[in-house]
Amino acid sequence: MQTGPSDTDTRREIVRVEGLTRTYKLGHEHVHALRAVDLTVREGEFVAIMGPSGSGKSTFLNQLGCLDRPDAGRYILAGTDVSRLSDDELAAIRGRTIGFVFQQFNLLARTSAKDNVELPLLYQGYARGSTRAEQLLETFGLPDRAAHSPQELSGGEQQRVSFARALINGPKVILADEPTGNLDSTRGEEIMQLLSDLNRAGMTVILVTHEDNIARYAERIVKFQDGSILADEPVEDRTVPESGGFQLPTDEGAPLVRRRGLKSLAAYVGNYAQSAFQSLTRNKLRAGLTTLGILIGVAAVIALVSIGQGAEADVRSQIEGLGSNLITVTPDRSRVRGAGPTGEQLEWEHARMIAEAVPALSGVAPEVSQRTNVRYGRESRSVEIVGTTAAYADMQNWQLAEGRFMTQADIDNRTHTAVLGADIADDIFGFRGAIGQSIRIGHTTHQVIGIMEARGGGGFQNHDQMIVIPITTAMRRLTGSEQVRSIGAQVADRDDMAQASADIAHVLRADLGTRSDGSDPFNILTQDDILQTLQSVMGTLTGLLASIAGISLLVGGIGIMNIMLVSVSERTREIGIRKAVGARRHDVMIQFLLEAIILAAVGGLLGWLAGTGAARVVSSIIGIPGIISLQTIAVAVGFSAFVGIFFGWYPARKASGLDPIDALRFE
Repeated sequence: MQTGPSDTDTRREIVRVEGLTRTYKLGHEHVHALRAVDLTVREGEFVAIMGPSGSGKSTFLNQLGCLDRPDAGRYILAGTDVSRLSDDELAAIRGRTIGFVFQQFNLLARTSAKDNVELPLLYQGYARGSTRAEQLLETFGLPDRAAHSPQELSGGEQQRVSFARALINGPKVILADEPTGNLDSTRGEEIMQLLSDLNRAGMTVILVTHEDNIARYAERIVKFQDGSILADEPVEDRTVPESGGFQLPTDEGAPLVRRRGLKSLAAYVGNYAQSAFQSLTRNKLRAGLTTLGILIGVAAVIALVSIGQGAEADVRSQIEGLGSNLITVTPDRSRVRGAGPTGEQLEWEHARMIAEAVPALSGVAPEVSQRTNVRYGRESRSVEIVGTTAAYADMQNWQLAEGRFMTQADIDNRTHTAVLGADIADDIFGFRGAIGQSIRIGHTTHQVIGIMEARGGGGFQNHDQMIVIPITTAMRRLTGSEQVRSIGAQVADRDDMAQASADIAHVLRADLGTRSDGSDPFNILTQDDILQTLQSVMGTLTGLLASIAGISLLVGGIGIMNIMLVSVSERTREIGIRKAVGARRHDVMIQFLLEAIILAAVGGLLGWLAGTGAARVVSSIIGIPGIISLQTIAVAVGFSAFVGIFFGWYPARKASGLDPIDALRFE
């Protein structure tokens, strides 16, 4: 038989439960918390639910508050059957129709009283900052406590804040679970007077208590025992306190404004971002250490990629500085199966043949080289000696600092002359004049006729640390052979590069032939070929450096996931509070995801600054300019944001899936 008010009561039903059943499984045992409960409550009633511990009264209140689901039966709230609604639909019901007042107050720690009161607005599409919260706090006698956190409030003040939060959205039903349990008698009477005033104002109040004197404020007492309703009786000698003058704020006095359009989206994101920042600032040290992992990763990516790109640009500029429109011919030292040696050596004669047969060339300079000891007085050092022709300096775009370069007469006469690189001249002669001095190269004396300008390393050679002598002298006194290391050729018109390369190949094939597999016993490389090869190598190296640095970003992301999982565990009760006041799954998920993104974004921005500074410091130390491109910064910072989303998604999803009643019970 269904219990409820008398048949003469004409007020509309607001709560109807039929056959409500709830069973919990504890190990191998089944606990029947509710056994086919029937109950009806009408609008404006004040109902007290009583019973001993374990009787099912709190479980029943949780069912009425849509915090838990029944195993069987129906629950109709304000004309809507909520028994089988989805989680998000139940959250909407909790946010719009029900106001909770908990025994433990369930306020968010380190959050101001006003923000606690406004919390339900965040999940119901209303703009934050309305005057409704301020008026409610003033109504409850807390106008000067709005900025205080719960730790700074007394128990009675905290309970009044929870009342204000329960009323912020104008609910139809107030559910109060032992609202005076943690208060002294004086504060308890104040709370009951508030509930009585709310009931006089037309609010339906359902109260759970185990105290007879508290229950007598209600007009009906429903007693539970062993999961069933034992009695449902009107209160004969009801306690009716005088009105405390409480009045609910009206929309005229404190309107709630719904967000619309772009302002709605901006307010939506802003509210969640504000909540996320508040949560992160509660544990500044932990948040800072988590951010540090991302900071180091982003800084490493930016610094290493910048140095890699700078090194690539430096090598490119040095190669381009060697001269323009250059073609380099070298012997092919590779061995091909079945293709034995075919006279795969280049000789000085080949240089003369190329110069005569290829009209597009403006200069040809063969090279031989050997490292040997150079002595001047007591000074002795091992130096690379390069034998070449008079065209070498112009082709290499290498300028004289003093004296002269070799001439064709020096080549023809096999003179014992030498031109020094800038570093060699400084090392051997210092401040003394070098021009006209004699040095010994190997066992031969050479006269210094020129000193070249400093130019640094150029590709595979450091011109400043070499000595140049006539090729004819080098072949007779050093190598003892007509073979050359390479032949350099300069094309007068860049458009003729391809034709000149083909003509050079034709000349050499005519003299050297080809291998049995059809391959050439020589290599022809243009300056562009060398640049492309070096850029490919440097690009691979830069990518490798970026990948190594990216590993630290992944480690930082794992740190974010770890911290967020810990945060979910620590804040389980907070999640339950948010869900109890109307937060849907995606609301909770967005909040925790935003926290992870904020950690990653802050780490990314700080890493940008740190990486830029580190790149400049390293560049100044190693002498290679660091190139910090917007693309590198965007990729590094963007990847850090992706890391926040990727590693924050699982903890956020875990938080959003928590059952509100289990979360509220978490200790």
